[in-house]
Order: sequence, then structure tokens, then C-alpha cells
Amino acid sequence: KAKLTVLFIAVASMFVQAQNTEACTEAISLMASAVKAKDVSAYDYLTTLRKDCPSFHKSIYSQGEFAIELKIEKATTPEEKEKYVRDLLKLYDEHDQYFPGNGAGNKMKKALALFDNKIGTNEEIYNLLDTAFKTDYANFRFAKAMYLYFEITVNNHKAGKGVELQQVFDKYDEITTKLDEEEKELSEEKDGLITKEEAGETLSDKEAKRKARLENNLEIFASVRANMDNIVLELSTCEKLIPFYQKGFEANKANEEWLKRAANRLEIKGCDSDPLFSKISEALYKLNPSADAAYQLGVVEIQRKNTTKALDYFNQAANLYTDNTKKANVYYGIAVMYSKSNKVQARTYARKALSVKPSYGKSYLLIAQLYGISIVTGK
Repeated sequence: KAKLTVLFIAVASMFVQAQNTEACTEAISLMASAVKAKDVSAYDYLTTLRKDCPSFHKSIYSQGEFAIELKIEKATTPEEKEKYVRDLLKLYDEHDQYFPGNGAGNKMKKALALFDNKIGTNEEIYNLLDTAFKTDYANFRFAKAMYLYFEITVNNHKAGKGVELQQVFDKYDEITTKLDEEEKELSEEKDGLITKEEAGETLSDKEAKRKARLENNLEIFASVRANMDNIVLELSTCEKLIPFYQKGFEANKANEEWLKRAANRLEIKGCDSDPLFSKISEALYKLNPSADAAYQLGVVEIQRKNTTKALDYFNQAANLYTDNTKKANVYYGIAVMYSKSNKVQARTYARKALSVKPSYGKSYLLIAQLYGISIVTGK
């Protein structure tokens, strides 16, 4: 009797499970169809799925996101709109709860949902972005989120809300590092497609569309970077930066990261003719003769009008860099240096930039300009 009872329970359990699986599958299908038709009834199916099948399939959450967004779009009062925006934030949390490691960047998306719908305060949005950046860094991949994170930091500094200039600089460095990582990944994928084209192969429709998306995303990242640079330029002048870094030099002369960031910022601001830049660059090179340090010393030698020594440092930096974008930047810089005195060498270095990074458009433009000048001048 005991064995029969256990068997009966097992069979009944399997039957119920099969019924639940069928019901959950049907509800997901109906929700997806409603989402595709932009029908708000999708939300009703989502409600059932969240209650009865929360861990059944990840598509509950990817499709459910659209279902809630339809309700947000159709909301007729601010209160109703906020209700569904807050529900979307809850859905993101449920997605992470039932499918941890999903890679969707839900922590970041919570902040964007508030911002896009003008819900909540800047403090709440910033705290969500800060948590996402610090705890889910790999999935903090949206250019819009990066810019918003930086912009709120800057606005808090300007409003005197306890954010010092150094904290703005630190945030800028952190976010530009993330931009570098994302741009590198996208540009390397694009370079692979360009190399395939240059080898005479035709891209598939899928690859061609992917290439177009990559180019669009790279343009967006470039725009965010330019806007962030403009903000930093607005906040910092040589008159502010030089005493600021002079004061911190002794305490940080053995701090490679501090030296690197200070040298980069002084160069960007055009403060590299000040003796402080030379002092920082030499300390950095002494501490670690890395690619960045060699490059900075190349800039110092340019300021000293020692072109030969500058080129030695720049070539050293290019050889040391493993990042193809940075390597191409150095080769392009050398090409520009040669462009007024030795057009053959200029073209050689412009081609070197293209050899390591086929998508480096500035080199194509420089080569074209050099050929144009040669035709006009006969040199």
C-alpha cells in the first residue's frame, strides 16, 4: 500500500507538472503575441506568469519588460505611470532573482527607467547607477547610462552637494576606462568584418547589419566621450589644474595611477608646456617605463623641441602598447609629425596605424591629404 501511495503521488505530481508546463508555455506565447501586436493585454499574461511560473523561462522577463512598457505608454495619469514604472523596476529585480547572472544589466536599466520616465529624484537615479557600476560592472554597457552617471556627479559638484573636483575627475577616469573597454570590444569586432571584406569576401546580410550597428554604437560612444571631455574642459583650466596637481605631487609621486591620470589631463588641457608636466612624466617613466609613460615623455620632448628623442619615445610606446587603438593613435601622431617635413615617412606611419587597426579612419584621410598635397606641389 505504501509503495502504491508513493507511486500514485509521483504520477500525480508528474501530471500536474506537465499541466503547469503546458500552461506556462501557452501564457508566454500569448504574452509574446500581445506584445508584438502592442496590446496591453500582454500585462495580464505577465501577471499570471509572475505568480505561477516565475522561474519557468527567462523570456518571461524579456517579453515582460515590453508588456510593462506598453502599460507605461498608455498610462493616463502621473500616478498610474509611476505605478507601472515601479513595477518595471520590480520585474528587473525578479529577473535577477530567478535567473541570476542573466547579463541583462537590470541594475543599470532600473536607473534608466526612472530617468526616461521622469520618475524619482536625481539622488535615487544616481544611487542606482552607482550600485550598478560597482556591483554589475560587466553589464554596465549603455552609453546613455555612462553619461548620466557622470552628468549627475558634475551637477552635484556644481551645486555644492559635497562632490569635490577630484571626485569629478575620478568619476571621469572610471567612466572613460569603461568607454575604452566597450569601444575596444566593438571596434575589434568591426575590424574583423573589415578584414573579411578586404580579403575579397562578401559579408552576409546578418554581418552587414551587424557592421552597421557596430558603427552606430561606436558613434554614440564617441559622442558621449566628446561631451564628457567638454564638461571636464569647462570645469578645469591650466590655472586650476597646475596648482591642484602641484599640491598633490609629493604625496603621489610613487602612485602610478595618480601620475598617469594627472599627465593625461594636463596634456588634454594643453598644460603640457608647464614644468609640472615634465616632472610628472619623468616620475611616471622612472616608476614604470610603460607605454603610457614613454608616450608622455615623447610629449615632453616635443615641448623641448627635441623631435628625434620624441620620436624614439613614441616608437617605444607604440611597440609596448598591446591595445591596437592606442598603438594606432601613436602611429597616427607620428604620421602627423612627419606630415610637414617628410611626406613619405608620414604615409608610412599612417599605413602602420591602418595595419594594426583597419578601421582607423583618420589615417585614410591623412594619406589622401598627403597625396593631394604631393599632386599640387610635385613633392
